[in-house]
Amino acid sequence: MRHLLTGFLLMSLAVGASGQVLNRRSITSIVVENKGPGRVDESYVTAHTRVRAGDEFVRRRVNRDVKALLDTGLFSAVSARLETSAGGLRLSYDLTNKYKLAKIAEVVGLDVMRASKAHNTLDLDQGEFIDEQIAGVRAQALIKEYADDFYPDANVTWLITEVSKDLATATVVFTVDEGRRARVSDIVYEGNAAVPTKTVHSLYREVRWYNPFSWFRRSSYAPSHLESRRIAILKHYRNLGFLDAVIPFPDVTRNEEGQVVLQFNISEGVQYRFDRIALRGSGLDVFPEAVLTPFVAAEPGSIAGQGYIDARAKALRDYFGSRGYIDTRVKTVINPSPEKGELDVLYDVTEGDLFKVRNILIQGNTRTRDKVIRRELLVYPGEIFNEVKVSRSERIVQNLGFFSTVRSEPIATHIPDEKDLVFKVEEKRTGQFMMGAGFSSIEQIVGFVEVSQANFDIAGWPNFMGGGQKLKVRAEFGSKRNDLEVSFVEPWFLDRKLSFGVDAFRSDFSYTDYDEVRTGGALTLGKKLPGPNRVSVRYRLEKTEIKDIADTNAYVYVDAPHDTFFFTSDEDRTRSAARLTLTHDTRNNPFVPTRGNRVSVFAEVAGGPFGFDTDEFHWGMRGKSYFPLWFNHVLSFRGRAEVIEGFGDTDEVPLVDRLFLGGGKTLRGYEFRDVGPKVVPADSSSGNDSHRSAGGQTLAVASAEYTIPIIDSIRFAGFFDVGNVWRDAYDFDFGETASSMGIGLRFDLPGFPIRIDRAWSVETDDDLTDVDKWVLWIGF
Repeated sequence: MRHLLTGFLLMSLAVGASGQVLNRRSITSIVVENKGPGRVDESYVTAHTRVRAGDEFVRRRVNRDVKALLDTGLFSAVSARLETSAGGLRLSYDLTNKYKLAKIAEVVGLDVMRASKAHNTLDLDQGEFIDEQIAGVRAQALIKEYADDFYPDANVTWLITEVSKDLATATVVFTVDEGRRARVSDIVYEGNAAVPTKTVHSLYREVRWYNPFSWFRRSSYAPSHLESRRIAILKHYRNLGFLDAVIPFPDVTRNEEGQVVLQFNISEGVQYRFDRIALRGSGLDVFPEAVLTPFVAAEPGSIAGQGYIDARAKALRDYFGSRGYIDTRVKTVINPSPEKGELDVLYDVTEGDLFKVRNILIQGNTRTRDKVIRRELLVYPGEIFNEVKVSRSERIVQNLGFFSTVRSEPIATHIPDEKDLVFKVEEKRTGQFMMGAGFSSIEQIVGFVEVSQANFDIAGWPNFMGGGQKLKVRAEFGSKRNDLEVSFVEPWFLDRKLSFGVDAFRSDFSYTDYDEVRTGGALTLGKKLPGPNRVSVRYRLEKTEIKDIADTNAYVYVDAPHDTFFFTSDEDRTRSAARLTLTHDTRNNPFVPTRGNRVSVFAEVAGGPFGFDTDEFHWGMRGKSYFPLWFNHVLSFRGRAEVIEGFGDTDEVPLVDRLFLGGGKTLRGYEFRDVGPKVVPADSSSGNDSHRSAGGQTLAVASAEYTIPIIDSIRFAGFFDVGNVWRDAYDFDFGETASSMGIGLRFDLPGFPIRIDRAWSVETDDDLTDVDKWVLWIGF
């Protein structure tokens, strides 16, 4: 723009006061002159200008051509000169070429910023155009990056050096003076009489006071972050009824050490309370005032917060929108009385036109089938245009995880009272390949490889994508465990809201006393019930093998009755079972919930009508509850109870199906599977006096945990666990339990969560139970 104005100014000076005379004369010749490096192609200039020799001189036409040449991006400066000759006017274009970079821009003086980030910000590779204006713009972009990284005093200068005038090539070197990282040493709040300084400061601080990392360092300063915190404080005031509150950008000064001192000058104004709330407008001709009044009702004398006022207006729009009156306008008219501290609010409602949905169109789904999207929608052709359901449908489709953006838009049709509804989506990657390694206190070294596709299509040759199905292949391998799992889920089986899953697996786990190998598969049908409830039926067929038994001698139970026990008594067997599960889930997050409950109850029958080697009945229930407290603290409770018993030809529940307790996933503070019934060698003269876990048929365990956020994705936890396993079915004896308490850390890292706990035994179920103080676990 600066060069454009220069061109206009030079041309205006050349024309001067005799402009009226020149406008009546013709241009006899046009000359192109190169005032800079390289060469200028006259044919290129002719192609981008319209004025020709022989044309009558018109100033605005020449101005237009100057602008067109600048817009090509090839020239740093363009100007037009007029000279009077005997036969008319001579028009000269003076052009200055931009340089091209002979090599990538060089950056010196970098310390805290990576060179790759600086080069990406400058975006000046070999062959790019460069001049003073371009260099200045790119330098400002680099300065902004520094400011966002808490270096507001950073300065960038540059030097362009010509390499070849004939070729119009040059180099550019940017010199960076990063300055010191700006930290906020003090924040002063002036004028906050109604809101305590502690409250205001809590809105400014992005790191909470209970974060120990903040105790040893000052917060960093960046103008862009500061503006977002100013708006947060102002919003808090407005929601408290201080509608006239003014909070300008804070004064920024430096102390003797060069650190930042911020001063917020707050003008609170009057805190308003509701006096009268009224309705008017043509919308009252559609729905009676008595029907609409409850949506805007407020107790006289209650605080008139901006958030509440806006929410009432939205409630009115949603009421009309859910009944087909799209684009309903609700104008909020506020009449404050500062002297009384009272506020009258008038909602002026103008209903939109009443429409029905004619057709529903899907656009942008290059991979995903139309039906995968349509089956999730809550609106249908022929219905009234329900804006609330349309908005909910957007969220549902977005939550499928197949699209980066989902937008809806009504489109006019030739039918006056009908509109087409268009959902515009943008596909994103839905496949995943993951691999990694970790360590747990039970499984020790563990590695895994996983390939998954969240938008799989089993019939979609050759890409097998877009059907909304889910496929996962996962392999785990380690010093104690080797697993292979393949799972497939069709969420709309037979085009109904009925999920169908197929699983195949092989698991090889090395316990202390024996190795256990499970091979099998499962079929699952699931259906969502009203509310946050779900029911599923699962059939599982598996073959279990016990190998490498450490000790084949006879053992006896420690507690009476002292029956004989053999680890070899379980032959390899095949188990066929069906399980019915009911689940109630209101958690706000499936991985790191902060509120809600998840309760599941199941009953399983193995053998009997399902045949094969094992006849068992197994039932249980599990529950988790989360309660949000102050400062984002969360109190959670977890409980589990199970009973398994044999029937028919199964007199004794096999070892591989028994219930065990102890370790990081069940009862912390104790050895893996070491809580509950135990056996010792029957022959005490053998010299082997170590005990072994034998499992039981009844289990109960409960836990309470209190978590405190430290920084994003890191939480501190304190916990108490209690539970036991009993030998016989339905033998709940809560006088015999093991319990522990401890503290820990939670690292909620995406794809790689880590849990570290230190537990202390409070009471053991018996004297033989071994203690394991530390728990390290990877995975939710």
